[in-house]
Amino acid sequence: MNSTLRLFRPVNAVMAVLGTFISSLVAIGTSIESHIELIAIASLVVFFVLTGGNVMNDVLDSETDKVNHPERPIPSGKISRGQGKAIYVSSFALSVIVAFIFLNIFAVLVVIMADILLIVYETKGKYMGLPGNIIISLLIGAIFLFGGIIFLKPERTILLMALASMSNLSRELIKDVEDMKGDMDRMTFPKKYGAKAALNLSSAMIVSTILVSFLPYLAGLFTYPYLLAVSVCDLSFGLTLIFQYKNARQGQNFSKISMVLGLISFTVGGIF
Repeated sequence: MNSTLRLFRPVNAVMAVLGTFISSLVAIGTSIESHIELIAIASLVVFFVLTGGNVMNDVLDSETDKVNHPERPIPSGKISRGQGKAIYVSSFALSVIVAFIFLNIFAVLVVIMADILLIVYETKGKYMGLPGNIIISLLIGAIFLFGGIIFLKPERTILLMALASMSNLSRELIKDVEDMKGDMDRMTFPKKYGAKAALNLSSAMIVSTILVSFLPYLAGLFTYPYLLAVSVCDLSFGLTLIFQYKNARQGQNFSKISMVLGLISFTVGGIF
């Protein structure tokens, strides 16, 4: 893969753009076809925000990555730290500029807040344990709020943000348990309070996610097909709840599957 393309982490970018599309679908339904240009611009803004965070991470971690990930573009020398810095500064700037030109003021404020949170996370948050997990989870959730914001219908996507944030926080905690031995430079929640405490908090997030997942149906936001789809998703979350205590890696795998099923549930809700 091309070094510059790899720096942008295309898989993550595609998932973020998909999240923007799905949240837009939830906000305005099947009339989404009439707003493809606006959604494309919003997706581009999300891409710039994500790229800024990803490349900033690679620049700041370039020394440790020489040991942990020597194949990455910056530690391998294929892209210099200076070039990386120019890319992430430009990406953050472009996210605000494009949003200011094409999107409403509320969307601009969300983008500015996302950029600030990413900078805080990369410079301090990722070393702070649970607060860092919460920042990342809120940023993931913000992608699903964004579709509602750009169409001035945040009430239709706020529950999606809550579900995405809580489920991602659970996964962050499981990942930290899995990586306890390798996290030498970070005081993560499980390193400070123990694996059991982290998994118990993860369980609380999973249970909260399952309970909240029914609210879009009960509130009349989604119809019966969503209820069927999200029930399958909740079953997967239930398996995550069980397997995370047996094996953190298995728990994280079930968490990934659950989040993908969550995306499918949101899509079903938006279409039907």
